[in-house]
Amino acid sequence: MEQLAHLVAAIATVGAVFLTGCQPPEEEFTLDPARVYLDAKTVLLQSAGDRDAAMRSHAIEGLAATVGTEAGATYLQALDDENPAVQFAAALAVADTRYAPALGKLREMAKHGRGAGDKRVYCAVILALHCLGDDSQASDLGKLLFHREREVRMDAALAMGRMGEPSATGPLKTLLGNEQDEGVRIQLTESLAMLGDTRSAEVIEAYTKGYFLDLRLAAIPALARVGTGRARLALKELIRKHHPARVRVSAAGELARMGQSNQAMYDLCMASVRDPQKVLIEAAAQSKRAADRDAASLRRLAILSLGWMKRDSAGTILHPRLKDRGDVRVAAALSLMRLFEGYRSRPPVPKTSTTRPTTKPATTKPAPPRPKLKTAGAKD
Repeated sequence: MEQLAHLVAAIATVGAVFLTGCQPPEEEFTLDPARVYLDAKTVLLQSAGDRDAAMRSHAIEGLAATVGTEAGATYLQALDDENPAVQFAAALAVADTRYAPALGKLREMAKHGRGAGDKRVYCAVILALHCLGDDSQASDLGKLLFHREREVRMDAALAMGRMGEPSATGPLKTLLGNEQDEGVRIQLTESLAMLGDTRSAEVIEAYTKGYFLDLRLAAIPALARVGTGRARLALKELIRKHHPARVRVSAAGELARMGQSNQAMYDLCMASVRDPQKVLIEAAAQSKRAADRDAASLRRLAILSLGWMKRDSAGTILHPRLKDRGDVRVAAALSLMRLFEGYRSRPPVPKTSTTRPTTKPATTKPAPPRPKLKTAGAKD
């Protein structure tokens, strides 16, 4: 009878979960948060010197977003990197953190940028100089805004928007009226919105609902950065099940960044880290659009989104990812540092032995001093 009672109770529990949709309790996070934070920081610092340029770039972005000027020496060193993308990331890191010791190096780079130097890097250098109080090169952005290369136009628009100078509105609108590349148009529109153009914010919202997935994914964080009153409502609509998985996960992360999160969003991100392929298959069954097969991108987006959700339990799935390779490793480190930022200045708890001595150690006299070595080379 007792076994039958246990069986009935178990069936009742399973039935309640099935009927109510309740999830099993979250896995308890048992690691030392201060040690986890230190592990993640170490990974970012190591990745800033990785052989892969993309890894170096992402790591520098992560350090700027978490430790700021504490990693200033890393940004300064990266300004001399052989890869322009890493230099670009380093210049933006200096701009974001206002790392003043980089001013001299930036002025040297500006001289080179006005000549044959990489124009994308030059855009970031101009922005960094502006953030450090030097606008001697700012007028060059107007020319770079109409450069033949789309990436240069995009980065010039980014710099103008972040500089916050209202006089940039005219040139940005002029280019927007003639620009054919949709990626550049999104950046132009975001920059205009950052300068106070309300119509541009509505256009970004429209991009988040478009057909092309890459444009939607670019527009979602742009909408959150602009932060209009309608942004939260638009993002909430994007987490509904009929949208592609990557759109839902990206919107969930941006909502969490804005202080809004719930259990369903958290569960979606956790599932997308554990088994992104399964989540994509389920999403494709609910959507009439072409199936999205980029499981690696979904996992990375989910890891980044979890970093904004402020749940220690996410550490159980993020901490093992520090042993992965590529962008996943860097993304996990960044999210762990965001989750456990409160332990930034706390030393990790030293590991203690769990074994106890079986007998009380005997009291012994102090050992006599060792004889001094007399032979050359201390080889007695």
